[in-house]
Amino acid sequence: MTEAQKALAKLRERQSKERGRMAELGLQETLSDEQRSELDGIEGGTADLERLIRAATVAVEQEEAAQVIETRDDAPDGEERERRELRSKVTMQRYVEAALDTRAADGAEAEFNAALGIAGNRFPLELLAPERETRATTDADGAVMQGEWLDRLFAQSLARRVGISFRSAAPGIQAFPVTTAGGSAAQRGRGEAAVDAAWTVGVTQIGPTRNAIPVKYADEDALRLPGLEGSLRRDMGEAMMEGIDRAVFLGDDGANENRADIVGMTTAAGIVDKTLTQAHKVDPARTLAVFLELLDGKHAGGLDDLRIVTSVGCNTLWRSQVLAVASETASVFKTLGMFLTEQGLRWTARGEIDDATGDGDWGAFIGRGRGIDGAGVACVWNSGRLIRDPYGGAKQGEVTLTLSYFWGLAFPRASNFARLKFVA
Repeated sequence: MTEAQKALAKLRERQSKERGRMAELGLQETLSDEQRSELDGIEGGTADLERLIRAATVAVEQEEAAQVIETRDDAPDGEERERRELRSKVTMQRYVEAALDTRAADGAEAEFNAALGIAGNRFPLELLAPERETRATTDADGAVMQGEWLDRLFAQSLARRVGISFRSAAPGIQAFPVTTAGGSAAQRGRGEAAVDAAWTVGVTQIGPTRNAIPVKYADEDALRLPGLEGSLRRDMGEAMMEGIDRAVFLGDDGANENRADIVGMTTAAGIVDKTLTQAHKVDPARTLAVFLELLDGKHAGGLDDLRIVTSVGCNTLWRSQVLAVASETASVFKTLGMFLTEQGLRWTARGEIDDATGDGDWGAFIGRGRGIDGAGVACVWNSGRLIRDPYGGAKQGEVTLTLSYFWGLAFPRASNFARLKFVA
C-alpha cells in the first residue's frame, strides 16, 4: 500500500467513525453540554475532512492512472523490474550497427528482446515511444506570463477497485486456466476406496485489440503556446486510460470487426445479476438484502469483502433519500446512504455509467473479494505506443500524435463479480 493509499484509508476510517458517532448522538433524545459540544465539533470539521478525502483520492487516482497507462501491476514482479532496467541500458545505435553487419544484436539488446518475447533481430518499437514528460507548472515567453496548465478532468478510474487485475503480456495469446468443478474430501473407512469425481478445467484466452486516440496541432500554435505538446500527450494518456477503464464496466463494441470489441461487465456471461425495482430502490431493508445475498461464504463472507463501484445516479439516490426515523424529536434525519454505511457497506461512485435510477439504469458493479486476483483480467501488450508524425502534415505545418494501446479483457471466473440494475 502506497503512502497516498494509507493516508486515504486513515481519513476514511476517521470519517466512518465520526459518522457513526454522529448517528449515535443523533438518536439520543437529549444531549448533555459535553455531547452537544462533541457533535458541533464533528459537524464543524466535516467540510475540512471531506476536502482532505477528495485531495487524497485524487492523489491515489493519479498513482493508479500512471500504473494503468504504463501497464504496471499493483506490485511489479522481478521480471517487470528487470525489463525496465534492461530498457535503460539498450541503445538504438547498437541495433542499427548489428543490422548493418547482418548479425543479431547481442549484450543488453539481446536480453531486452528476450524479455519482450521478440524473436530474431527485430527492433523493439517500444524504444521509439517518447517517455512521458515532466509536467511544468509555469511557462513564459517574451510577452505573456503563462500560469499553471489546467488539464481536462475525467471520470474516476475504478477498474482496479472493483477487482480487475492488470497484467503485462508478451507477444502471443494469453491463456488463463481455472478449475470449475472437482471432487470433495470425505472420511473413508479401512480399505474403503475414494469416490471418483469429475474434474473440469476451463481455459480463458485473451488476445490483443487496439485502442487508439489521435490529435493534430499546428506548428504556429506550438510556438505561441509553450507546453502545448506536453499537455496534449498528458491528455491523450488520461483519455486512453479513462476509456479503457470505462470499457471494463460498459464494454466497447465500436470497432468495425467483432473480434476487436470489448465485452464489459454489463454483458459478460457468468456475472451475478441483481435487481432493485422502482418500488424497492428506496427501501433500506431490501437494498441491504441485495448485497447480503452476495455473501455466500465462498466468494464473500462479509460486507467488507464487497468492492462496490456505483453509478452517479445510484450514489445520489443513496446520499439524498431521507428515511423516516422513529424519534420523539423532529430534527433526527437519516439518509439511505447513512443506513447502508452503518451496516458496513462502502462504495465509490464512477461517472459515465448512469446518471439516473430509472428502468434499465445500472446501479452498481461489485467485486466479491475472496480469490479475486485473476478472476477478471485486463492484459496489456508491450505498453502504450506514442507515434509523433511531423511529416504527414508538413505542407500544412501540422504535427500528428497517435497513441495506441493493445489490450484485452476477460473474466476467467466471472462468479467473483456482480452487477445491480434498476428495473420496473
